[in-house]
Amino acid sequence: MKRGILLLLTILATAGCEKNSYSTFSNKYRVIFSYSTQYEPFNQITSAGRFVSVRQVGSIIKTVDSDGNRKDYELTEIQSRSFVMGLAGLIIGTPTLNNDDMSVWAYDLGCPECDNGNRLTFNTTGKASCAKCGGIWDMNRSGFPENGKMRPLYRYPTYFSSSSITVQN
Repeated sequence: MKRGILLLLTILATAGCEKNSYSTFSNKYRVIFSYSTQYEPFNQITSAGRFVSVRQVGSIIKTVDSDGNRKDYELTEIQSRSFVMGLAGLIIGTPTLNNDDMSVWAYDLGCPECDNGNRLTFNTTGKASCAKCGGIWDMNRSGFPENGKMRPLYRYPTYFSSSSITVQN
């Protein structure tokens, strides 16, 4: 009788656990990036609903803001060796929802469904999409998928100090 009750409790306990539970922050891919909010386009990301994508190509940082404006920055050799950009780069900005303290959030620029470095595109409404799998994610709603996809966007912790923000896990 005791074995039957123990077996039933074990089955119920494991059945209640979801296989697809996700933590708030991802540590699947390594990220180390820091930048000054005094320079364009990084000066926009502390405004609600504004996002900027950042990726590194050799010794160049390539940025694209929500409006599609592009800007490149040349890195020193030390800088280019010290940044790690996750799966495909970063999307950094301030969501308009679920963000009472108006903090800056960072998501991976790579599609979490394809998980192979396909870069997402995003627009002024805070929607990120993947051309390959057709997924759409809402960066203003914690990066959750909108059209039946399972995984939310990979999110990374951000740290604010003085006039710079660091994204690092």
